[in-house]
Amino acid sequence: MSTLGVTSMERVNYAQSVDAGNVGLQNFYGDLQEKYGDALGAARQQDEVNYKEYLQTSKGTKAAASGQTGRSAARMQVLDFGEYAAVGSRMAYKLTQSQRDISKAGAQMAAKTRAEQMQLFAHNNIIKTPEIAPPRPVLQNVGMAAFKDALSIASSVAGIASGFGSLSTLGDTAKNTEALKANTAARTTY
Repeated sequence: MSTLGVTSMERVNYAQSVDAGNVGLQNFYGDLQEKYGDALGAARQQDEVNYKEYLQTSKGTKAAASGQTGRSAARMQVLDFGEYAAVGSRMAYKLTQSQRDISKAGAQMAAKTRAEQMQLFAHNNIIKTPEIAPPRPVLQNVGMAAFKDALSIASSVAGIASGFGSLSTLGDTAKNTEALKANTAARTTY
């Protein structure tokens, strides 16, 4: 297989590998989001259970329902609600920590995918050209080449000068001049 054919296959493989890495990273992100969604759903369900328990076991609520009023009954309600809110706060903290861990895992996977893509690029970033043999050297005498150049220049100058006349036509010019004089003399005699 030729160099260009192999290079073409390598570039196709590079593009497919980059696409596969991106799809794998998106799948990983999806899994992380699913885990976080499951943790959030479990926390909400636990909060529902805790709220029912709070309403059923709250001494302050029972005292208020029995008609007891005053600061003691209100204080009992506040303490019971504070206990319920503290449990909810601990669950929210755990969710926040879980989300931070998920973000770190996503960032690490993104960095790993990017490093793999850069490594793939490093193998394909040089453009390969087909191997063409250099032209054969021309073996000639430098002095002879200069002499031939001078001859061609001289023949060009001679060609330009020949348009103005040459030695071979000089004799013809003298004959033409005598004929012209004889013709002019004949016209004037009339």
